[in-house]
Amino acid sequence: MPQPSRRSQLIPFSPIRTMFRLADEMERAGGGPVYRLHVGDPDFAPPPAVVEATASALRAGKTHYAPTAGVQELRVAIAEKARTRNGLKADTEQVIITPGSTQALFATLEVLFGPGDEVLIPEIYWPNYVQEVLLLGGRPVFYPLGAGYQPELGALKGLITPRTRAIMINSPSNPTGAVFPEATLRAMYETARDHDLWVLSDEAYEDFVFSGTHISPGSFEASLPESERRVFTLFSFSKSYAMTGFRLGYIIAPTLYVATLLRKCQEPLVASAGMPIQWGALGALLDPIRDAGVGKMRDAYRRRREIALESLRPAGMADYTPEGAFYIMADTSATGMTGDEFAVALLKEERVAVAPGTGFAILPRFGADGSIQAEPSPTGAPEYPTNPKASHRVRIAFCVSDEELKEGLTRMVRFAAKRRAKAGV
Repeated sequence: MPQPSRRSQLIPFSPIRTMFRLADEMERAGGGPVYRLHVGDPDFAPPPAVVEATASALRAGKTHYAPTAGVQELRVAIAEKARTRNGLKADTEQVIITPGSTQALFATLEVLFGPGDEVLIPEIYWPNYVQEVLLLGGRPVFYPLGAGYQPELGALKGLITPRTRAIMINSPSNPTGAVFPEATLRAMYETARDHDLWVLSDEAYEDFVFSGTHISPGSFEASLPESERRVFTLFSFSKSYAMTGFRLGYIIAPTLYVATLLRKCQEPLVASAGMPIQWGALGALLDPIRDAGVGKMRDAYRRRREIALESLRPAGMADYTPEGAFYIMADTSATGMTGDEFAVALLKEERVAVAPGTGFAILPRFGADGSIQAEPSPTGAPEYPTNPKASHRVRIAFCVSDEELKEGLTRMVRFAAKRRAKAGV
């Protein structure tokens, strides 16, 4: 029989989605709830303004195809937001609306590089980065992260080759919660300028910085002529407005020309994002109490970060403080278990789901011809080496309710203590 494409067979699964499936299967089998600390899905409801604007659009018959680049009124509002809140030089025609920031990432990567080209990615990363680079025939090259998961700037330039096309930045970071200071962001941007590279800045968690303010690297080039700009900035409605199920994101392109290319790439992929959802998003941006709603969520995540640290530190499972987003990479080494072993056993024994750290640190290998060096697996999950820095880590998402977080962490720490005792640690 015909065989599936080799590339489709060699793309790794996301550990988040794997745990998502296992947690669902466990709950369907009965036995009580699963404490879901594995997925970054806020426990808040979307703002009432979003619900009402979406419902109004449905009632008004705004249910047809939207323009590929998005509803004009929403694009105008986003361009204004990007200028006033992010400091970007953004015209309406540089705004492309996408069905989620995952799609925004894919469309942008299509513009940034071709088959065999290289993209610099942090060594601990959101799994979709590598999945999408590989799907497009590119090669991820990983820049090292030091204490607190901050980029080691001295190593960045040494990774650049004639095939390098772009640097990816994610601050605040998923999965680490690291926030890069302005000096670091400027150094990374200047490196890109010096070597004539694109910059892709993923700012899905822009509203969740616990000290200081969020900085968009694209603001560094706002005063430059359009021909010299190089930063693609990606945003999402999922986190700031708890709209994960709506699937809506957007891109601010650095130039009108590349915005046109993005629109063209989106046509065969998805045609456009859903019309009613875009009107709902406009409700979010125009909501007069928008800042209060986002501030309430930020305060809750800051409080939940402290709940997590108060549980994990005495257990020897937290060795840094996340400064943004709503994640922490917990350390399992004191239990004598790898993160993978820990995550599977914790789910089975305590009904707590966390994401194994290795899934955020897969290291694909390539041959001299650029082909991926792995063999297809009957399960669809090819084996790859992983960065040792993640081998004894699990990602915890503290975006669940205080009660669920406390119970999940209590069970997790209890489980870790039993495993330490069993291992004689």
